[in-house]
Amino acid sequence: MFRRLIDAVRVLAALPRIELARQVEGPAPLLSRLRREGMRRSPRSNPGRGRLQETILAIDRRLPGGGNCYRRALLEIALDPDAAKQPFFMGINSSCEPNSGHAWIGSVNGSTDRYHVVISM
Repeated sequence: MFRRLIDAVRVLAALPRIELARQVEGPAPLLSRLRREGMRRSPRSNPGRGRLQETILAIDRRLPGGGNCYRRALLEIALDPDAAKQPFFMGINSSCEPNSGHAWIGSVNGSTDRYHVVISM
């Protein structure tokens, strides 16, 4: 319980600057900066990383406008050194409709078939 509270405080502390940055900076310079920040964090166990992901998701889905996968990925990269080392992906559909893309950390999987373009950084 105490660790989840600490994670929530860290997420809430990082959220305003990451929210602003994702709206004014391009993905490449922002990812580079957040990766450097994440690499300075203490390593997490697998359960600790899962707890952080759950905390980010719980906070993110309650924000005005609803959840945002790009924001969640950026928060995780900034707060977890393992996430900071992982490849970052953006899947984009040519329809350009709202919610027609997705951002994630990790590896390419079968879900990339849903996108016209997949960018890896």
